[in-house]
Amino acid sequence: MQTAREMIIESFLELLANQHFDEISVKDIVQKAEVSRSTFYLHFTDKYQLMTDVRTKLNNQFLVFYTESLQETPVTYEICCHVFTYRSFYRQEFSTANAIQSLSNQLAVRLLEIFNDPDYAIFAGYGTIGYLSVWVKDDFLVSPGEAAEKLMKIGLTDWTENLSMTRDEIR
Repeated sequence: MQTAREMIIESFLELLANQHFDEISVKDIVQKAEVSRSTFYLHFTDKYQLMTDVRTKLNNQFLVFYTESLQETPVTYEICCHVFTYRSFYRQEFSTANAIQSLSNQLAVRLLEIFNDPDYAIFAGYGTIGYLSVWVKDDFLVSPGEAAEKLMKIGLTDWTENLSMTRDEIR
């Protein structure tokens, strides 16, 4: 059985599927969740705190895929399925440069902890979030599996093999 808090969050995510965050009111959320306003305010100060809590929860779930060991499925598949499952949130989240940059920074920090290579962490973190944000903005033109394959292919590419020009040729 769902708790009132879970019902509020689920209803909020459902509303985000059809409305921009700014258009959603606490009244809309409580009506959808079938809870009272006082119940809402027991859990959240306002819709902004609700969004912050949802952001923290979903971003943490996203980032944990990079620390789980012995995963049976590729990380790229797990993250693409996560983004697709919570697409109403990520459509909203990836509509602002600040949110994209924030998650990119968080992922770069996580990747730095794993690989201990700041250049790789920045490139992979920003590249991954950049790819995912375009996938979301393009309304998921490919399936999560296809997006995961493309993301993995990009991540595993040895770019030095693909660079045919030397530094002298570039100048």
